[in-house]
Amino acid sequence: MPRDLNETFRSLNEGLPGDIARLKAAGYFAEAIARIDERLAEDWSATQNGPGLAANPTPRGPDGQREAMTAQREIMRRLPLEYPYDQQQAVAKMQAKVPDFTLEELQALERAGRVDWRFVEGEKHYLDRFDETLLDTDPSFAARQASPPPRDGQALARRKAVHQKMKQRGSARARITLATGVGMSDQAFARALARAKAEGRDSVHVRAWLPLPAACRAQSDIRLEEWSVQPTFIALADVPQRTAYWEADLTENRFFTARYSYISTARYIEPMDAVPDSTQPSFDTAEEPPHIVFTPFLRALAAQLTQGVTSPVEKARRFYDYITLNVRYHYQPAYFVLEDIPTCCAADRRGDCGVMALTFITLCRIAGIPAKWQSGLAVGPGKCGCHDWAKFYIEPWGWMYADCSYGASMARAGEEELRRHYFGSLDPGRMVANRAFGAPFDPPMYGFRADPYDNQTGEVEADGVGLYGDQVVSTKETLCYEELD
Repeated sequence: MPRDLNETFRSLNEGLPGDIARLKAAGYFAEAIARIDERLAEDWSATQNGPGLAANPTPRGPDGQREAMTAQREIMRRLPLEYPYDQQQAVAKMQAKVPDFTLEELQALERAGRVDWRFVEGEKHYLDRFDETLLDTDPSFAARQASPPPRDGQALARRKAVHQKMKQRGSARARITLATGVGMSDQAFARALARAKAEGRDSVHVRAWLPLPAACRAQSDIRLEEWSVQPTFIALADVPQRTAYWEADLTENRFFTARYSYISTARYIEPMDAVPDSTQPSFDTAEEPPHIVFTPFLRALAAQLTQGVTSPVEKARRFYDYITLNVRYHYQPAYFVLEDIPTCCAADRRGDCGVMALTFITLCRIAGIPAKWQSGLAVGPGKCGCHDWAKFYIEPWGWMYADCSYGASMARAGEEELRRHYFGSLDPGRMVANRAFGAPFDPPMYGFRADPYDNQTGEVEADGVGLYGDQVVSTKETLCYEELD
């Protein structure tokens, strides 16, 4: 059986040798990768013990560090693609949308921690989506756009209406029909086919995984209605990351699509204080490296936020308040290249939906509160996008939800009642595909995934190599959103 390269990320916290770590920090990725290659090639060294003594075979390092270097090697291959713009290019990119934007503004935003950058070959380079973060989350920049996009003025009104309905009736339901797809870009397929022919083959061996709605309390009557091509395998409805899977030898590019429908039910929950000394269960309270890790910083933060508090639900509420009222929404690079996500979020006070969810989950687990991951799509009439959120468990009430990024957006809009809604409750506009962070597929993907932790748009592997970035094309569309009841 081939080796699953995505498992190497479980050792990511083993770190890098000092010289390689310094090269990575300065952005000298090519040299760092070369040194990793040298170390990985030296499985064992023969250490001479002295005159006349036999050589003693000695491992070059623990297996965990070798796994970490394997993952870090691929991270460093991908980092320059996530941070493509030098300073002049970054200013020009922003000026294309906000003509009066200046270099001085970029530098001030950078000092304030509002623009993400890294060293690439010793020079500052900026995140490819830094401009989207500013325009989508800062009204002052949005107002300065030369051609502002149309805004959905009804989104907040719909959210308020759903909240009131759930509060009055106890739940809200919707029948949702989605069309999704994944495949190789034509350019990526052409390159793969050219390589195959150079090796004496006339086809590309393609494997593809597309997220499907999973069986869970919030989803029922799941109907897998139509396929572009019948899948090779459909994972069981209750696996941690559910997918349809295709495997084929292709001489021409092919796109893999699905149409499915389901009923989404959102129940209204107002978390109440549990009995302070009630026994909380121990499931879903452990560390899960490389990201759900109880670092000293997070332990100290959790202790500070819950000082004097004995109620588990109040502890969870304080974590939610800290994140929704203090963490600024910020588009992230691919999670593939991120390390220690919750600590960075709490320290830098910025992140996207998944970063906020992982931070909440980790703080809850430190406090002994069971918490876990959910993700898939956020859907509505005419909209469909990727989204992540969290679940937490309070005895005797059971599982509840925390959508920190929705809560933070409601805080920015001054909608306190809606901010509180997303501590305990969600809304019916969801498609749950994933119920665990970092879970393998069924069947597993062996090449590096585009996202080794989550799966919202699908994954593709060509001749054993995982594809990412512009090598992969994905689609998602809401075909029907019918409110029920």
